[in-house]
Amino acid sequence: MARARRRSGILSYPFHCRQSIWYGEDRPRWLGPISYDYPTYLNGQLPGDYGFDIWGLSKDPVALQNYEILHGRWAMLAALGALIPELLNLTGLFQFVEPVWWRVGYSKLKADTLDYLGIPGLHFAGSQGVIVIAICQALLMVGREYARYCGIEALEPLGIYLPGDINYPGGVLFDPLDLSKDPMAFEELKVKEIKNGRLAMVTWLGFYVQAALTGKGPVQNLLEHISDPFHNNHSEVSLNFLENSLTQS
Repeated sequence: MARARRRSGILSYPFHCRQSIWYGEDRPRWLGPISYDYPTYLNGQLPGDYGFDIWGLSKDPVALQNYEILHGRWAMLAALGALIPELLNLTGLFQFVEPVWWRVGYSKLKADTLDYLGIPGLHFAGSQGVIVIAICQALLMVGREYARYCGIEALEPLGIYLPGDINYPGGVLFDPLDLSKDPMAFEELKVKEIKNGRLAMVTWLGFYVQAALTGKGPVQNLLEHISDPFHNNHSEVSLNFLENSLTQS
């Protein structure tokens, strides 16, 4: 029944959500105590609903939840993948040929050969670059994207039965720690996940800007800022970048 409601666009509102401070009419709002005409379609049923939608993107709340959770999870995983190689390289625990996230992609666009995980001779894509990477990604993701598009019921002919829904499938495959056994705690975990996902998406915006302005990784930028915050900050770096661009032109 829960799956049918979600598919038809009607969000169920479990009783344990009404007991949480993060759901319902009394939940925190993005303007706090300031009076504001919040959108009526954001009624506190979604995790992380603070009533913020100045562009009207949440008029289909089910679609918004699907896309936001999906991109938030990708952003969290990607941020981890961008930070760990640089941290390992800077601390000397592991040496990579190229530890900075954006330079790896740039190298593959140039058809450079990089050692996977820094292991000499371990080449998955080799000089074929993004073509092989795209093929590998398609093979790895086609089953998962099919299940996401069609719903987790599409996995049942394969003998995979999941107790949850498309966003929170549950079961041993997707909830090995059984975090969903306490419904009240699970609803609060959903809020924490969406908060961290939003933070990760904004973080990636910062990663992009840093890469464009400094050409360095986020860890190196952070260390330089801590060492000299009055000179290594966004304003100073942006001004230097603008001056260099005008000089070159």
